[in-house]
Amino acid sequence: MKIFVMSLVTGLFLTTLALAENPLVTNIYTADPEARVYGDTLYVYTSHDQPNATYWDMIDWRLLSTTDMVTWKDHGSVVSLKVFPWATKWAWAPDSVYTNGKFYLVLPVDRAEIGVAVGDTPDGPFKDAIGKPLIDKKIMPDAGEEPIDPAVLIDDDGQVYLYFASRTPKVVKVDPSMTKLAGPIHDISLLDAKGQPVPVAKSGAQPVLPEGYGEAPFMFKRGSKYYFVYSNGWDKTSAQVYAMGDNPMGPFTYAGPVMEHAAGVTQHGSVIDFHGKWYVFYHNTDLSKGNSFRRSVCCDELTFDKDGKINMVKATKQGPAANPGPTTAPATTKP
Repeated sequence: MKIFVMSLVTGLFLTTLALAENPLVTNIYTADPEARVYGDTLYVYTSHDQPNATYWDMIDWRLLSTTDMVTWKDHGSVVSLKVFPWATKWAWAPDSVYTNGKFYLVLPVDRAEIGVAVGDTPDGPFKDAIGKPLIDKKIMPDAGEEPIDPAVLIDDDGQVYLYFASRTPKVVKVDPSMTKLAGPIHDISLLDAKGQPVPVAKSGAQPVLPEGYGEAPFMFKRGSKYYFVYSNGWDKTSAQVYAMGDNPMGPFTYAGPVMEHAAGVTQHGSVIDFHGKWYVFYHNTDLSKGNSFRRSVCCDELTFDKDGKINMVKATKQGPAANPGPTTAPATTKP
């Protein structure tokens, strides 16, 4: 049974602690979880579905955190559309990165731009880092039809890579300042087991084949391999799947599913190593009884086989077991 401890602080800010169970929080709708480890704490940045939503009309982004995978803290809304004077609507899937001595949120808005907010701590406060979009399809023809779902990788050499886009996957190098691009935008080459290009979704929201690309890219590195996680479509069989490669720019070869179908028509998540165990974060629609506009963030443990392939995850109600780590946990990601 989930237990909540609540305390009211300044204004209407509400802090919530909960024992793990899927979904992780049940007092609000959260979606599109991007997990990041800073020090000995795992932070999950999410979008925020509205309680009576009939579309993805989100206006702010939320933050959850844990030090043991069991007790979760709800930091509330850490940034909203108001941080970008040039944005108007659709606060969709976020990501976070620590570089250049600061914490950055990479945030898609208006279904057309990706902005960057900067702060001194993982929970802000955050301000507009550039004063304009980092990615803007109105002036960047290579940004694609729908530059949404940003995800960031910092490679071992310090180079920052930004992955994004629905329908056709994109990648671009970014300056460590997170205020400008460091190269041209590239389409990502996705291949099937025979080395042939896999299908990508065209205009509209039709599903694609198991290995085909729909949206929601996320990249992580394990050993020398790059794992490109994404959603393969928008129907009752779509799921998080992944491809593998030897270069952060691709090409990537389809390797299989990350997990089974989890929610409604959208599949979006992230994969992270925390205290020596791996986890997949995702959203489902159990709390809203199947409403794809009111989703809830969940988490389950993820494992690999001897060849480095992901063992397909089955969604659970109980979530992962406690993982407090060592008494003094080492910093897995600065600071």
